[in-house]
Amino acid sequence: MAGRRYAIRVKGIATNAIDDVAGLLTLYIGCIFVAAAVFAPTEGKPFREALWWAFVTAMTIGYGDIYPVTTTGRIAGIALMHIVPLFIIPLITARMASRLIVDSDAFTHTEQEEIKALLRRVDAKLDERPD
Repeated sequence: MAGRRYAIRVKGIATNAIDDVAGLLTLYIGCIFVAAAVFAPTEGKPFREALWWAFVTAMTIGYGDIYPVTTTGRIAGIALMHIVPLFIIPLITARMASRLIVDSDAFTHTEQEEIKALLRRVDAKLDERPD
């Protein structure tokens, strides 16, 4: 039961994280820091260098000045190279684009309420009509 509650809570946090640009950027920075935190001890590098490696790897630049040689470091690199460009960047781009797209033909709330009221009246008139 506790596992189910935990899964639901994690799902809620993840959903909220991708709901806005700030959440997505937080998710991105979180991925960078987690990858750097894995990379630094497994590769015997200072955290500052690991952070540099994580940013360079996440952006798929890969200068080659720092690279993983351990299996764990390589797995962290592979995960980072796939998560950021395939999931996080498209989500950020989609969220930003959705804010730029404005539907000028959309009904306002007041207009929607008026339409619903008119439909109720039409429906009532149809019910009064003999078949």
